[in-house]
Amino acid sequence: MYLPSEDNVVCVRLLRPGFEYPTGVFKHHDALYYPSEDAVFLVTKRQSSNYGDDVYSEIAIWDPDEIRLLGTLTLSVPEGSGMVVFAPWHVSLLPHVPLSSDLSSDSIIESCLEAAIALRAENEQSNRNKYILRTVNRSDSNIEKDLFENIDLRDGILMRGLYTLIKSQLLMHAQDFMEEAFMNLQISREAALQIIREHLHFLGNPNPSYREAHDYIRSNFQLGEELVEYLEEQHEKWIETKHPLNVYGAAWAPSLWADDIFETYECLISIYRHIVLGEPGRSSLLTTT
Repeated sequence: MYLPSEDNVVCVRLLRPGFEYPTGVFKHHDALYYPSEDAVFLVTKRQSSNYGDDVYSEIAIWDPDEIRLLGTLTLSVPEGSGMVVFAPWHVSLLPHVPLSSDLSSDSIIESCLEAAIALRAENEQSNRNKYILRTVNRSDSNIEKDLFENIDLRDGILMRGLYTLIKSQLLMHAQDFMEEAFMNLQISREAALQIIREHLHFLGNPNPSYREAHDYIRSNFQLGEELVEYLEEQHEKWIETKHPLNVYGAAWAPSLWADDIFETYECLISIYRHIVLGEPGRSSLLTTT
């Protein structure tokens, strides 16, 4: 099991200054996203007993509770509406705030804001950049609530898919790590297809294949045939990327275009919204092909 250094505690995660963060507070009993010019931060309840089993990592950049919250914010921006980026920085624990607290209450928000501002002041020497806030096209509060409550911390495949999707944003922002962004997106793609296979198994297929997962996309997404063709093409590029010697030969770098990264990200937003919300699948990619 993933064991954080401190467990069963409310955490304030300060995000790194110098990045653009979406405006608009997300408030829930169990999580908070708060953007301001003084501090942009997350508040979550860290409880490893809520996580999936058989996970151990000393290098994960987010806790599962944070992945759930960031996954909500990421999927809240519909496909074709741009990309949000979240950069981790310092964490402050709030042992005086009970786990049973409503993190959406005004008093708790005020306490967390004070803690975030103090945490920024402690570390300001290492980063004097300002917070940049921008307006993005986010879903309404009811859809965001549904997204958050439908992301199951114990669903390891969904959590892995969202984790790699969130990491890809940061890698794309860095620009020097576009191949690494592509790698994370392909792991997220495989996770999404595996979730669809599990859904087909639940519907009665004893051993659904990836081909049948693609058939599901064909039937449930607008212009699904074109989307599947694109996903299959990206799978071939994934093989070329992760294996230095492959059926396509050997080369010093994989044959990738920037659109391979950006368009795959957009497709995955649509696919994961379909998985988490059950909304009709679509893809802005298909309007340009």
